[in-house]
Amino acid sequence: MPEVASPVRHHSRKAETALRQPDLLDVARSIGRVFLLRCPHCGGGPVLKPLGSVRENCRACGLRFERTDHSYFSGAMFFGILISEGLVVLTLVVTMFVTWPNVPWDAIQWGAAAGLILVAPALIPFSRVVWLAIDVLLRPVVPEELKPAPTVL
Repeated sequence: MPEVASPVRHHSRKAETALRQPDLLDVARSIGRVFLLRCPHCGGGPVLKPLGSVRENCRACGLRFERTDHSYFSGAMFFGILISEGLVVLTLVVTMFVTWPNVPWDAIQWGAAAGLILVAPALIPFSRVVWLAIDVLLRPVVPEELKPAPTVL
């Protein structure tokens, strides 16, 4: 029986490497690069464009930031939600601690909803950098993922 071509194209990984356990120094270096919004591989080039979208490659080392298929950054949604909800909960706990025993419960109720609505979209670019850094930390970069830097004549 002949095979029928599927209309759905499956994207394969462009670079497959084995997972590894990062050491404490690698984790600390990666955290620093995340907060500076720099390439998690070399720390040299910026990951984000001025309006918050992710660049194609690192200017310094040539790392292709979208390491797999076109939905590579979908994993960043988890970290965006985790970070934004963590910030809102931290703010609520501090507010409760500072205003105890007269906690403004109505303000907290409305403030939490407004905080999530405002904070979550603002953290989307940052969560993409976090996702990329975790991926590079656990699945190291291979030479096939690096685009050679353009030569200047």
